[in-house]
Amino acid sequence: MKDLTSTSFGYLIGFLLPGIFGLYALSFWFPPVGVLLQPILKADTTLGPSAVFLVIAIGMGLCVSAARFFLFEKLLCKKHHLPPDLFALLSSEGKLSSFRAVVDEHYRYHQFYGGCAVAVLISFFGWWHVHSWSLNRQTAYMSIGVLLLEILLIASARDSFIQYVKKGYVIIQGVKIERGAFE
Repeated sequence: MKDLTSTSFGYLIGFLLPGIFGLYALSFWFPPVGVLLQPILKADTTLGPSAVFLVIAIGMGLCVSAARFFLFEKLLCKKHHLPPDLFALLSSEGKLSSFRAVVDEHYRYHQFYGGCAVAVLISFFGWWHVHSWSLNRQTAYMSIGVLLLEILLIASARDSFIQYVKKGYVIIQGVKIERGAFE
């Protein structure tokens, strides 16, 4: 039962939560998306709107994940990757289950932090758009706050991905990686 719970939690933080944030971000740009969010916020929401919302949020999470993949794995972390024959190297006993634990402990968090970084950026520019692109004290403070949050999310996503790759190599090779080899 632990694997089911761990895997479910991983998908929740890797796709569903960034998808919900992505839907919220799009609501600034496309007001009809905001209408989709309204029934979910009511105390008397029925199963129908909730189920539809979850399916749409998962779809949005996959779209946000595609943007995260290119931003982080293809641009920011392109030096850090696992070998192309990874699954053949995981065939010996115990390596696959160990690797799955690394995915749950690092890669899913990378997906969450990176997905949130994408969604927060979309949300911020949408918020700025709604406020007529004006620069005043409120937008200055909001901009600084979002910049700090983006730095935190990007650094966390990058670090989680590097830890995932580093520990993946330890599992594949069975040896400890030298400190600084992945910096």
